[in-house]
Amino acid sequence: MAKLQISPYPDTPASREELVAFLKEHWTPDEQPDWERRMRFWWDENPAAAGNRERGRWVHADGRLVCFGGSIPAAYAWRGNHCPAVYATTFCVDTRFPKAAAMLFLKQREVMQQQIITHTTPNPRVQEALLKMNARAEKSVTRHYLLAGSASQLSRRSWWPSFPTCKRLTTDPAEVAAVARPFQRADRIEKWISPEYLRWFSRSPGRKHHFLGVVNSEGTLSSYLLAIRHSIKGLRSWDVLESFTTEDDQSELHALIGLLVKQPDLLPGGALLVTAAAFPGDPVWDRTPALFRRHQQVCHFFLLPEALRNAPKHTAMAEGDLGL
Repeated sequence: MAKLQISPYPDTPASREELVAFLKEHWTPDEQPDWERRMRFWWDENPAAAGNRERGRWVHADGRLVCFGGSIPAAYAWRGNHCPAVYATTFCVDTRFPKAAAMLFLKQREVMQQQIITHTTPNPRVQEALLKMNARAEKSVTRHYLLAGSASQLSRRSWWPSFPTCKRLTTDPAEVAAVARPFQRADRIEKWISPEYLRWFSRSPGRKHHFLGVVNSEGTLSSYLLAIRHSIKGLRSWDVLESFTTEDDQSELHALIGLLVKQPDLLPGGALLVTAAAFPGDPVWDRTPALFRRHQQVCHFFLLPEALRNAPKHTAMAEGDLGL
């Protein structure tokens, strides 16, 4: 029987070459990503990677790679402080070595003592294992559907607050010089936002992310939306993955999405619908003049260090390795 050896993935040029060859041979989904490009994005270009050396774990059997589970460095905020985190990604195993997968997965217990681990693409078996590890599960959202363009006149087009006259709209994260603060509220766990993060996320090779932000004359960002192109029964839509504001209320954020509703061609290609999802307890879109609202199943799971186990958390669709 082959001896299994687990170790941190070191991410040297030689190890990256070995890993790419392994993934090209054993990755089961139909579409093979450009692994070299994705790894550059995760680990070379990612602004969170410089201060976090966690890249994942791999398992060898008598010197041959048989299992890999990747980590994409990320960052969260809690009580105004920066919290290191990783997004779990690319769990791949040579099916002849099922014990290697169990070894690798259980190693996450060590990582979660120091960092938040976010899973947003786990298969059903992994979801069961995460629940056994006391992961926090966020499994549903309410999606709000808004008519866009000329059709928006049918659903209280005048409801939207006015865009602030002292600020300007930007669709280019390169124009963001600073963020008013890197979080919305200090009393909950949420993503740590920086200009570098926004520029990086918008360049993802896995999926095209579109940015719509509000900045002042000095380029300081106070609110933004991140959206992707989608099709709903043949109708073009903008799906909002994340909303963010440092203002005391939601009026600036509502003004921003109202602009997108009234002028969907602010982003390339336009749309007939704008949709926005919110997790339970987040009322951000409740008052908007939605055409209808639907519950949608998702699978966001969070392994939290003991000190954060009971802390409130604000969750967005744009977490984990979805689209990265």
